[in-house]
Amino acid sequence: MSNLSITPGTNNVGAYINSIELKNLEQKQVNEIKDILSQFGVIFIKKQSLDPEAYQNFAKSIGTPVIYPRLKGLDKKFPFINVIERKPEDKNLSFGSSWLHQDTSYLANDRPRYTMLMGIEIPNGQGNTIFSSGFNAYKKLPDEVKHKIKNATGIFSSAGPIAVTRLEREKEMGIKSSDSMEAEHPIVKMVNGKKTLYVSPGHLMEIKNVDKKDAVYLKKYLIDHVNKKEFIFSYEWSKGDICLWDNLSILHMASEIKNCRRVMHRITMK
Repeated sequence: MSNLSITPGTNNVGAYINSIELKNLEQKQVNEIKDILSQFGVIFIKKQSLDPEAYQNFAKSIGTPVIYPRLKGLDKKFPFINVIERKPEDKNLSFGSSWLHQDTSYLANDRPRYTMLMGIEIPNGQGNTIFSSGFNAYKKLPDEVKHKIKNATGIFSSAGPIAVTRLEREKEMGIKSSDSMEAEHPIVKMVNGKKTLYVSPGHLMEIKNVDKKDAVYLKKYLIDHVNKKEFIFSYEWSKGDICLWDNLSILHMASEIKNCRRVMHRITMK
């Protein structure tokens, strides 16, 4: 059991790790952080304000940082740190907003496991990140539904409903994306000995390996289910905060941001 002090998030979604300085970590603490992440799916660490070097080093202690194909790196020295910027004049939806999703669920193998954000410039009262726990959502499914989806797979596509915000952002940043990507994954996954729902509503196109008559109903049912208030935590950012989550067990989305500037540094890891 961890010696670090933790406080569960609202609705038992994730955990705050209290009284820790990420720039001065011992290996024992790194291992404890990994255990908490694996148990809760997402961790919140307040007011760290790491410089790029310390931030990238922390990422390397958790996993292997990867170049994210749809976003530009900070600079040559820190290619793994992506700047996610929202400008006051932006009128479109914020990146990844309006659809809960699990990052890069449309990649077959080798998809990144963890996503980490640090708050660089935070607007007052706006820009929360919404998290939903796949652990809690699976646990609360009726037994009948659990039985129906035990071997189910989902077809996930980068051209799913969330694509509209991606295409807008790519146009803005002058990035030309490749053709749409598609992958098939089990809907129920095992993480740390617990079952979790992997449905990524922003990317899910159809459900397979279930009775044909149930496929459409189950897709709608599961998407509605992970969106229920009882599985959701809306995280309010402060400057320097770090959120780190496991895309297998946690769904997330950005909330709406209007007429203000918000800057985040993001690292994706395997």
